[in-house]
Formats: sequence, structure tokens, C-alpha cells
Amino acid sequence: MMLSEEEIKCVHTLAKWYEGGKKHVGREEAMEELGVNNTKFDVLMRTMKDLGAIDKVSDSDQCEAIIIWPSPRAIQLARDADVQKQRAEAPPDIVEQLKKRVRQNPWTAWPIIIFFIFMLLISMLNNLLGLMRKILDMF
Repeated sequence: MMLSEEEIKCVHTLAKWYEGGKKHVGREEAMEELGVNNTKFDVLMRTMKDLGAIDKVSDSDQCEAIIIWPSPRAIQLARDADVQKQRAEAPPDIVEQLKKRVRQNPWTAWPIIIFFIFMLLISMLNNLLGLMRKILDMF
């Protein structure tokens, strides 16, 4: 699953809070730490709840997520996001690059096809000559 930069930052923040032993975090503190406005915060918290990065959310009639409880799943999500980032930043494999270029270029297929046809014809010619020798040796 691909997360946006804001979501990744939020997951890392929740993981930091959980690892730091924070049982719950207030809305104002969380918004300040994440650097988002009310609307964006509500969307982020709904997403984090869906992902399981938040155990519990305390809502009121006026607004959502007054108090949030980070979950241990936030740590795993943060690790997964780090692994995805490392994979994206890793230099591509040279063999994979070559295979991709060959597959995307139709002109590279023709020499390969011609080579296999040529090898097939040479093999057939060799077998035909061998058969003719055997037939001539019989007489």
C-alpha cells in the first residue's frame, strides 16, 4: 500500500509516540506536531484508524479525534514505509534494466528471432547432409 508523504509522517509520529510510552495524545498537540490544519487532521486520523495505527479515538459533537491512542501497528507501518522508501531509492539492477529495455524495443526481438531461425536451418541442413551420407554409404 502506498502512503502519501503526510501519511508517512503521521505514521512515524504515531510510532514515536507509542515507542515513547505516550498512552494518548490530544488534538492540539498532534496537530502541532504534524503541522496540519483541522480538516487535514480529521482526514489523516480517519486514515490512520483504518490502517490500524490508532487504537482508539475520542470524538465529540463539535469535532473528531479530540484524543487519540497510538497503537503498536503504527510501528510496523512506519517500518514498512521505510522499506518501501529504501526500495524506491535503491539503484536498479543492471540485468533488470537490460531485460526491460529489450522487452520494450521491438527491434531487439528481430535479431533474436532471425538467430533462432538461422540455427534451426543450420541444424536441419546438417541432419539432411547426414541422412544423405548414410543413404550414399548404403550403395
